[in-house]
Amino acid sequence: MSNDTAGGSAYRYRLLRTAQSILAKAGLTWKEQHRTCWCSRSILYGDEGSGALGYVGFYRNEKRTNSSMRGLQRCGKLHTCPICAAKVAELRRKQLSAAMARHIENGQTPAQKKNQTPGKTTAYLITQTFSHTADESLKELQDKFSKARAKFQNSRQWKSFRKNHGVVGCVNSFEHTVSVENGWHPHVHMLVFCDSQAFDEGAPAENGDLNSPAIKELSDLWVKFLLECDLGSKQKENDMKLHAFNVRGGEKAAEYIAKFGHDERWGASSEITQAHAKIGSAGERDGMMHFTPFQLLVWAEQGDGWAIHRFREFADEVDGKRALTWSPGLKEKLGVLDVDEDEWAKRDDNQPEQIYVGELTAEQFSIVQSRKRVDELLEYVATCADSTGDLVEFVDSLRTLPPVASGALLIKRKEGRAVAFVT
Repeated sequence: MSNDTAGGSAYRYRLLRTAQSILAKAGLTWKEQHRTCWCSRSILYGDEGSGALGYVGFYRNEKRTNSSMRGLQRCGKLHTCPICAAKVAELRRKQLSAAMARHIENGQTPAQKKNQTPGKTTAYLITQTFSHTADESLKELQDKFSKARAKFQNSRQWKSFRKNHGVVGCVNSFEHTVSVENGWHPHVHMLVFCDSQAFDEGAPAENGDLNSPAIKELSDLWVKFLLECDLGSKQKENDMKLHAFNVRGGEKAAEYIAKFGHDERWGASSEITQAHAKIGSAGERDGMMHFTPFQLLVWAEQGDGWAIHRFREFADEVDGKRALTWSPGLKEKLGVLDVDEDEWAKRDDNQPEQIYVGELTAEQFSIVQSRKRVDELLEYVATCADSTGDLVEFVDSLRTLPPVASGALLIKRKEGRAVAFVT
């Protein structure tokens, strides 16, 4: 399996199947199940196509490194679905890149624009985190963290900073990692669009960190609110002041933006398919590995009970919450098109660069689902298949194998009716 293909749709569908097995609950009707359970297993417009129950179309790119499917309904659950998350990540990258470019341009003189030299505006990347242990649930930590952030946002010092340094708005990205030793670690990355030299900072350290009296003042304030919200302890106060509040400059902010849509940490790097010790980590601090929720699916696929329970806990806690938020009016100020992410994830548009390969009927696609071979089919589409006949031949090769999972599909009719189809 090539890294390019494995890191694309094929591997994401494999992780999706693991997520579905974790989230599915016995005794519930299909309507009561978590929406991710039916992602890419719900066929649109079942009264169209070559089969009586609809069909699924397959496409590949010109380089034969990736493939995709059309005719399926998506869940739009960005926290729990690797497919929808990857789709929206690319949208976010484009929006944030456009916002950064416009903001920088707004602060440049004509000569600076011509020479591509910095002007009077920039963006800073602020990370807010806290010292954590495995003793508290994700919900408890989230509640305390939200209270601390509300105190910070409403503080006189932060409001004064915004007013005095031309802050036009912020983009907040809420992220989660987890470690065996210290449990859940919610944190936020905040892109601040404002004037250059807003912190009166000097040159960045070798790792990109910025330091100044203004940054220290806000860092101390953040730690104060953390302690008030029972996140950390006085014994750890000095360490918290070193790590809990981090500021980086425009270059690092741009790197962070570029990461959206191209982050393969939870994909199929050379390490991620290995044993626990070899898994690609989201980060390392004090010798401990921290993993993203989608990385948990790799462990869960191997039957790791700890990873299964942690992913289920994460899904319950973040359901319905926004992962990325823009300050009111910021998109309009920077000329960024306001797109509903949930609806974007559900779009089934064909991309012009995609090459049509063929289609399978609902019955044939159900065979693939029940043998848990969707990822293999997508890799086959990307690298070898050229026609519907090739796809049918692949499915026929699976018919002699015993089912290892449910092949249930949901068939969506134009009139709004839905029928369950099980092989």
